[in-house]
Amino acid sequence: MKHIVTTALLIFLAPAALCAGSLRCTLPPGVAEAHLLSGGTPAMIEHFRAGYESGLAAMSADLRIDELDALVKKAQAVLEKRNQAYAGTLASIRKKHLSALSVTLEAIEASISPSSSALGDVTFFYTARNTTDRIITDITYTPRVGGKALPTTTSLVLEFIHPETLISGVGPGETMTNRGHDPERLSFFISELTGEEINALKTDATEQFGIEIIDMHFADQKGYKGQVEVRDFLSAFSRQLKPLANTIDQAEADVKARESAHAKALAAFTAGKERLQNHLKASLAELKRNSMRYSVRPDKKNRFVFDDIPAGTYYLYAPDGRGGAVFEKVAVSGDGRREVAAGMGKDPFVP
Repeated sequence: MKHIVTTALLIFLAPAALCAGSLRCTLPPGVAEAHLLSGGTPAMIEHFRAGYESGLAAMSADLRIDELDALVKKAQAVLEKRNQAYAGTLASIRKKHLSALSVTLEAIEASISPSSSALGDVTFFYTARNTTDRIITDITYTPRVGGKALPTTTSLVLEFIHPETLISGVGPGETMTNRGHDPERLSFFISELTGEEINALKTDATEQFGIEIIDMHFADQKGYKGQVEVRDFLSAFSRQLKPLANTIDQAEADVKARESAHAKALAAFTAGKERLQNHLKASLAELKRNSMRYSVRPDKKNRFVFDDIPAGTYYLYAPDGRGGAVFEKVAVSGDGRREVAAGMGKDPFVP
């Protein structure tokens, strides 16, 4: 096979021996030497590159690169869907239980003195009614005035500790109040409220002030604070969430396995591609050597002049050594000197 290709190459690259002519070329700066290559050179370059591309395609198919990539994407889509299902279920549980606790505020008083302090205070009594099926130990809340969140100094937590027994937790169907005991108190930054909001709190705090429950905690049984295990939503509803969490674990394992298989295939493909590139590079280098017919260096006026060249079709080749080259079809005849001004492009012999 090698002899057949070599023979075809020699026949294909051989120029026609007709009358002589000359060629004067003006080339871009940075070119140290120009060559005339056999007219069939581009076809051979294309032949070698086609073999390279065909080898890449065959190797990709053998290693199932596209198939494995599709499997990775499919597994990732399944994982994303299961994560969304988990998040949706958790959000539904949160919404249901946050809305099932009613906290009524009573005897609200606001203490605001902008001229003497940067902080204002609000005190209130509450009555909490638990219509969930869980024991609630505390809530995290955001205080609001006229619908706007009050800029408080800390995150606010309301603990449900019976004011007389000091037992923590309000159970399903139960009500807890701090009426007749110490009120709840919070502080906020006065400077971040408008004059209208300050006046609203001063004149009608009962109507303007309210709270938004944003989180809560649970316990399996009532008890003194510090003696009962407090659970967040993830822990308290683990039974409901565990089946979904298991499907996520399975999907994550599947993604990992698919990605590993794809990575191994890509590594093999990269190694094979390097071998094909080296082969292509060697073939192109040999082709360049075999296809060169004439070479010249620039004269004092930086022109490249080819004299006494057999008439025929050639390719003018002038590399700049940086991956660029002049590569242009030229025709030489015996009718006088031909003038050529050629531009720089990509070197066709660089893989």
